[in-house]
Amino acid sequence: MRSIVLAIIFILLLSCSAWAEVVTLKSGKVIDGEIVERTKDYIKIRCNGQEVYYENKYIKTIEGANTDASVVNTQEEKSAQDTMSSFKKGIELASAGKFDEARKEFEKQLDDVKSGLNILDAVDKGSISKEYATYLFQGSLHMMDGEYKQAIASFEQAWEINPKDPDVNYNLGSANYSLGEYQKSVAYLFATLKLQPDDTDAYELIAKAYYNTGELQKAKEYLLIAKELFKKSGDEDGAARMDGFLQAIQSQTNNHQ
Repeated sequence: MRSIVLAIIFILLLSCSAWAEVVTLKSGKVIDGEIVERTKDYIKIRCNGQEVYYENKYIKTIEGANTDASVVNTQEEKSAQDTMSSFKKGIELASAGKFDEARKEFEKQLDDVKSGLNILDAVDKGSISKEYATYLFQGSLHMMDGEYKQAIASFEQAWEINPKDPDVNYNLGSANYSLGEYQKSVAYLFATLKLQPDDTDAYELIAKAYYNTGELQKAKEYLLIAKELFKKSGDEDGAARMDGFLQAIQSQTNNHQ
């Protein structure tokens, strides 16, 4: 369930009054708000002063006065295009004999599916209980709908069954982060690192938590660790993302001087 939760980006969703645009998620949830940022990967929508991120792959439609007509009803087409892009890049790499890199491209679009299937396989093998798997899926579904309190309740039930699952600890850290409960978030994320010391996602989210509490030096420290781990694993995109966060921290530090 880690890959599903990672797709949910970190800020509490509050009820929204009518703004310029309406975003409908594939889950059926509808959000009224003002889109203030749009990239090839996600949108950022402002609701009653709070800014919320959603990955494009979970968006069904975007409609409203400020929406480019070419974007409306094209999210599924974009998802298919992204899949084809990774597939084509994988073929290009494989044709050049770069098989390990090709595998990574082929697998990019499979992460969410594999995460769910791995849990179902574990249930079939008897290595986890149906009850435990149900809590994991319930928590992930709540995360996808921005229902972070309900997600925490489900993941806490899973944690009671298996507190040594690094993904459950990470998911609790992520959900608490989304509610602005940064101290609780960091506690679960450090528990994740005790169980899985090279967890780049945990280091990255710890850094973001410290950034949001204004502890910029600590944020920088954990971003640097994450960057080195990304580089070590050959994930240049991850390392570049950490560089972007580090530059933002440096810029903020300079502004305060």
